[in-house]
Amino acid sequence: MRKGVVINRKEKYDLWKRRMEDFETSGETIPEWVAKQEDITEYQFHYWRKKLKTETKSYSNTLENSGWTSLDVPAFTTRAAIEMRGEDVSIFVPEDVSEEHLYRVLRVLRNG
Repeated sequence: MRKGVVINRKEKYDLWKRRMEDFETSGETIPEWVAKQEDITEYQFHYWRKKLKTETKSYSNTLENSGWTSLDVPAFTTRAAIEMRGEDVSIFVPEDVSEEHLYRVLRVLRNG
């Protein structure tokens, strides 16, 4: 990252996530890896490493305790209605629902 360049929170988070992945695959110690970086101090490294681990752990705990589960859905090449049923809930999504509307409904269900 060049000095004087302003980036938003998401970009900074993604940048540090990539940096941590780079460090993990480097096989180097923290001081060795940091020494090769132009604009990173060991303090910053440890701060972001802890921050990313805490957020990952918090997200995992939220998923485990929410009663919801993660599901990978393949991309559909055709449009079709979707119906989901659980013990106490049934959801029908017509094929012509907008992505934005579906997102809002899921956000309400998740936070409710």
